[in-house]
Amino acid sequence: MNNVFARLMLGFAAVILVALTGTTALADGIVFVGPNHDIKIVPPLEVLSLQHHGNNDFESGGVSYNGVSDDIFGDTSAGPHNLTVQFSSLGTSATNLGILLNINENNGNENSSLHIDSLVLTAYSSNGTPTFIGSLENLSLNQIKPAQGSTSDYQFGLDAAAVARLQAALIIDPNVRLGLQGYFSNVGGGPERLTFNAVTGPGQVPEPTTMLLLGSGLVGIATKLRKRPKYIVNKEI
Repeated sequence: MNNVFARLMLGFAAVILVALTGTTALADGIVFVGPNHDIKIVPPLEVLSLQHHGNNDFESGGVSYNGVSDDIFGDTSAGPHNLTVQFSSLGTSATNLGILLNINENNGNENSSLHIDSLVLTAYSSNGTPTFIGSLENLSLNQIKPAQGSTSDYQFGLDAAAVARLQAALIIDPNVRLGLQGYFSNVGGGPERLTFNAVTGPGQVPEPTTMLLLGSGLVGIATKLRKRPKYIVNKEI
């Protein structure tokens, strides 16, 4: 019985450790934190600006990195508002990395509900290879009237698994560049602006140290169980 339990724990620990140290680009990992009206998203802080064209009620586009320069695509607005950013220039950690969104719809006195079909964060190595992908899908957010214009509306961060994957990418290449891509619907104005910041306070996502310790601890416990003698000494009562 102990051997079976030990094997199960070893397998579970291996899954945890592999998951935390893998570098394969995976989807998901961006989490909604809540309102944040503290930062004005204007150049040079702005890293992505999307604005619909014509009568479209959607806007999509983004910025990627090819190893030499940025590639800008889709419904990006004109001007120096769309670029990738070297992670080290942000002055934050993977744990505290945040994304700010400003909804800027021309809606008069009414709130406008913008739908995020997808928001994708990609980290590119020095040669332009994607080494991390985090995403969020299917979220509707109301425009907050006090935050119309250039002031941020909402804050996003990374969950613990995404933090671990980004940390692994940074270990391999500390010079990774971050780029954003978005697909927003139910729009009629714009531009919607996004930038990076540092998440602090209640929305901060903790380091995955606990999971690493759990994985290491399970390995130790399972090893001890496997080394226990297989015989039982009967004590006389």
